[in-house]
Amino acid sequence: MGLEQYRAEISRQKQEEILKAALAAFLEFGYARTTIDHVAQQSKVSTATLYKHFPSKADLFGGIMAQVWKTDVIRSTPVPTHLPPRSALTQIGQEYAQLLMSPNIQPLFRVIIAEASRFPELGTELYHRGKEPFLKRLHAYLETQVAINKLEISDIPLASRQFLGMINDIIFWPRFLIIDLEISESDIENVITNAVETFLARYLT
Repeated sequence: MGLEQYRAEISRQKQEEILKAALAAFLEFGYARTTIDHVAQQSKVSTATLYKHFPSKADLFGGIMAQVWKTDVIRSTPVPTHLPPRSALTQIGQEYAQLLMSPNIQPLFRVIIAEASRFPELGTELYHRGKEPFLKRLHAYLETQVAINKLEISDIPLASRQFLGMINDIIFWPRFLIIDLEISESDIENVITNAVETFLARYLT
């Protein structure tokens, strides 16, 4: 490993430790009571090093959202345009549902809802680091299918929201509102299948 690679790896490890400590702090103390000094201490880095990676607390929270939602992976892996709409939408739906079921998603949403009135940047970070990459990825795929006349969609941004909304509304929000509500794998599969079929019934040429 060369010197530059070594430095990059050390930087990546420090960032991972910072995000791990920040996630624990945000979930325990909430956004307002979490301090940069505390996160730096728990992650065993200097405050200056933490600010080098994350210039503000909002950036730190955004980094957590990006990590939890795996949006770097989503951005870098476009849906193959050769996949037919049913297969592609099923794949997108499964990936989205899997992330909605991640253990830290609901606690982080509770932090945002509890403190968004005082810190509106939380909602901004949630959108840009969380849902927006999924919408853009779906939007890009739908554009290719409209271009080759596989789908007929006049408002692709709306259609993208409709599809993800059908999954989000059933898989995420009931579990958010009803503590310990169980959703089985077969329930998730059924939700995705019906979302895909409903979408195609509206937009398939």
